[in-house]
Amino acid sequence: MSEPSPQIPSVHLHGRTYNLPQRPTVVICIDGFDPEYLEAGIEDGILPNMSSFLSSGFHTTAECAMPSLTNPNNLSIITGAPTSIHGISGNYYLDKETGQEHMVVDDSTMHGTTILAKLAESGIRIAAITAKDKLRRIINHGLSPSKSSICFSAQCANECTLSEHGIQDVESWLGQTTPPQYSGALSLFVLDAGLKLLQEDRADFFYLTLSDYIQHKYAPHSQEANTFMSAIDARLGEFVNLGAVVAVTGDHGMSDKSSPTDGTPNVLFLEDFLHSRWPAARARVICPISDPFVKHHGGGDSGCL
Repeated sequence: MSEPSPQIPSVHLHGRTYNLPQRPTVVICIDGFDPEYLEAGIEDGILPNMSSFLSSGFHTTAECAMPSLTNPNNLSIITGAPTSIHGISGNYYLDKETGQEHMVVDDSTMHGTTILAKLAESGIRIAAITAKDKLRRIINHGLSPSKSSICFSAQCANECTLSEHGIQDVESWLGQTTPPQYSGALSLFVLDAGLKLLQEDRADFFYLTLSDYIQHKYAPHSQEANTFMSAIDARLGEFVNLGAVVAVTGDHGMSDKSSPTDGTPNVLFLEDFLHSRWPAARARVICPISDPFVKHHGGGDSGCL
């Protein structure tokens, strides 16, 4: 009779159990990765690696957490819990006690901890790289260089220090300059940095989260979207060739917010509507998607399903 196999060590969070990685594991969040981009890319023959994932791995289309914004859904991915549990309710929120509006730029309103932090506590080396620095300051919760964690953003790659980010001189190390924040290059920088860390065996678990600049500007099947998605797909293949387990997900989908006939914004100004319907209510409405990346996150320009 064969000996029973040893139990794989694990961590527990929010009622779920997560096995510690047995080989390099890479989780990539493609911001704004609506299923239509996957379907279009496969139809156009530009996503050979993602196509192979569909045929040989696991694939499903899931509903995102609400509201369907970057901050809440990245936290739901790395906590395995909804907004009501982790507490990050948007990119922007209204403090009910003070009446002041605040942008979410760090983990100060977050509840509990993350899977990344639990893995780091168990001795797993974490590399968490974001496109946007405001998100880096949220998912950095519980990570530190003292726990062999590396956490930095492509947006501020030229400002990294060993004491805060666990890495320095990123531009010279990667051989790339810090990319413009309004570009697809911001996302590709994240993936290239993750690849180099994997090549150098500097992390065991990678969380790489990108920007949705391209998706906000270009529809599926467009040349710009196809070029961007093809570049991502090529890098996914490199992770696989390096022996990593690779998972790809999105934080939210995309939808057209304009009239198909004349291109005018299809927007309901909720506060105006409430005041017209109930003049004495004194309703106050804020836009939870408000974001420092104003070119593709203007008011009403949300990434809803």
